[in-house]
Amino acid sequence: MSTLKLTKSGSGIVLHYREMKFAFDVGLHTDVTLISHAHADHVSNLACSGSLVATAETLETLAARGEPLPQCTSTAKYDEPVELNHVRITTLNAGHVLGSAMFLLEFDDGLRVLYTGDYNAVDSVVHRAARPVHADVLITEATYGSPEWVFPERANVHKMIIDKARAELDEGRIPLFKAYSLGKAQEAIAVLQREGLEVLSGNRVIDDVSDVYSRHGVDLRYVSLGSEAASEALERGCAIVSSSPNHTYSAVERVLGPERARDLWGWTNTYTLSGWALREVNRGGFPLSAHTDFPGLMGFTEAVAPRITYCFAGNAGKFSSHLSLAGFAAVSLE
Repeated sequence: MSTLKLTKSGSGIVLHYREMKFAFDVGLHTDVTLISHAHADHVSNLACSGSLVATAETLETLAARGEPLPQCTSTAKYDEPVELNHVRITTLNAGHVLGSAMFLLEFDDGLRVLYTGDYNAVDSVVHRAARPVHADVLITEATYGSPEWVFPERANVHKMIIDKARAELDEGRIPLFKAYSLGKAQEAIAVLQREGLEVLSGNRVIDDVSDVYSRHGVDLRYVSLGSEAASEALERGCAIVSSSPNHTYSAVERVLGPERARDLWGWTNTYTLSGWALREVNRGGFPLSAHTDFPGLMGFTEAVAPRITYCFAGNAGKFSSHLSLAGFAAVSLE
């Protein structure tokens, strides 16, 4: 194997192999920039890219969020290899958010490199789980790459959320679930709606991203805070999904007026939906994560069976140490 070199560039990674260079999740003047998904920490300097590759869902979500894109973009489809600069690139579902992708690069000397981006190895109600493929080199996220991060079964987390929403509504309160506008918000809406609970979207950005989900076949039924039906939903009692409670409160003031908004907000309790909420289950939040937990990261790596693993993000140092103890060659990029 010729010398392979990986360097961090902001929150992204640049791969150098022989005379070739690929950028992952960062815009650089390289031959190819591969974008795994549309979360803000994976799309820096996109306008600087010479050529950008992403799924249609990711490109549409970036446009919905007002992200400037380079003129030269290519749409990748899952499981359909393309040839770029004499490298075979296969885009694989990452299970993280709509359109999220892992990239398998196959070089003409037989080297296989898998870049995961952020990924989730379990199904959700709106995303399919990522599946491992064999690679010689694995470049993996390690957000929850430490043994204390073991998430409950996803169905159990969904039940916690539903039970809390019903308990709050039965007591005349309004449950507000704080969730990222891309991915987590749509899962929360889907979980609540399928149980017959009325859901109010608390942010325009959630509406814009949900429109992209709907165009790609995900059934999401909710009331937008910007619609005429919002005031009636608030008065009846509903669950709110918001990426920014402060902005939601400002919007509620415009809908109901300051006095009624203050009264209503006094009966609103906020719960965070995040993997980090594992430490505060059923109090301030619920561990609904779009990432894989520690056992999932270990199992995924074992299935890929790489000769060497490079870890980035979060607990990269800890995860690389645990991989080394398990007999894998591993390096932290952080």
